[in-house]
Amino acid sequence: MNKKNILAIDVGTGMVKVFAGKLQADGSVAIVGSGTAPTAGYARGVITDINALAYSIRQAVDCVIMAADTQAAGGVYLGLSGSTLVTQNSIGSVAPSTPGTVTRLDVERACKAAMFSVAQDDADILHVFPAKESAVLPGAALEVEAHIISAPKAIIQELREALAGKGIQLNGIVAGSVIAAETMKNELPARPGNFIFIDMGAGTSELVIYVGGNLCYSASLPLGGDYITSDLMQGIGVSQAHAEEIKRYYSRLSPDLRNQGIVLDCNDYGTTDKHVHFDFLYDIIESRVDEIVTLMYDYLKPLMDKYLPGSEQTFERIYLTGGSGATPSMAACVAKVFQLDTEVVKPDRLAAEYVHPSNTVCYGIINHGTRIVANEPEAGHSAWGVFIDKAKKLLKI
Repeated sequence: MNKKNILAIDVGTGMVKVFAGKLQADGSVAIVGSGTAPTAGYARGVITDINALAYSIRQAVDCVIMAADTQAAGGVYLGLSGSTLVTQNSIGSVAPSTPGTVTRLDVERACKAAMFSVAQDDADILHVFPAKESAVLPGAALEVEAHIISAPKAIIQELREALAGKGIQLNGIVAGSVIAAETMKNELPARPGNFIFIDMGAGTSELVIYVGGNLCYSASLPLGGDYITSDLMQGIGVSQAHAEEIKRYYSRLSPDLRNQGIVLDCNDYGTTDKHVHFDFLYDIIESRVDEIVTLMYDYLKPLMDKYLPGSEQTFERIYLTGGSGATPSMAACVAKVFQLDTEVVKPDRLAAEYVHPSNTVCYGIINHGTRIVANEPEAGHSAWGVFIDKAKKLLKI
């Protein structure tokens, strides 16, 4: 691949997914191949074995290289999530360049000031988002509350080295679900200001809160579709792979089958006794869905009250994505528990074969990489110019 080709790697609990994209003349990206591999060394948002994880990533990259018929990429971007990432809000204060007037550069300077709250000897700062800024009067300082996402420097360095040892040189590491939320925010037709974005995978649910169109909070909860799979394994007495197939089978069925005495053939290779009542499956799956959503609500409700106190403003909508977020009853349960309109989102701008909620994060990562590649300075630009470009990309403003 040449420098205008990009690899996006999404590390999930169950699967590593890779998109290969090619930068188009209009600045968009065309997906030219995808690859997946089972995840090892990573459980519910925690890296447990970096070498095993690097091997899984190498396998997924090999798959996409074969699919895209290419050998190298101009940019490789890796998305992480879960408790590997550290999120915090910090306030930075600066004097505006022009008293009483706030410019974009002033906000950028305040965000940089907020970054000093992070121990940068121990952490790599991945993103800084301006969440809220104060109104400025002549002679007063500008205060910006910044949402900062970082990762332990030792883990990032070890991961880079493990991947380099397998022939993968990373151009950047990002918070995958946050980058997906930022990408989808700009593509949502409603353009909401106050909303919650939830990326629900196999092992974790990534939560992102927006107020006034600004990202003000993000977090990861160890809740996901694996809990449903585990219940099916115990309730029916099947393997994990078989339980996953049953879960997917159930997702294609109508809930109207309940109380009709329907018995489903849930046998797989090597089994003959897995004829299961639909009502039994319904009770297992829907009770776990209710529990997961209730736990998310208990976590998010105090934050919703914090960021939008009183009754003058409310959250407009919840956007749900991710493989487990696509479970048919999940959106209905979220809407019922949160009492908010809930919509399942997916990367509609991709070719039909890639339009699924499980691809939203990988789509966000490849768009992020595309913007960086498209804006790379040409040869001959000064080192200072390169530094400024990198700083602007870091701050996302």
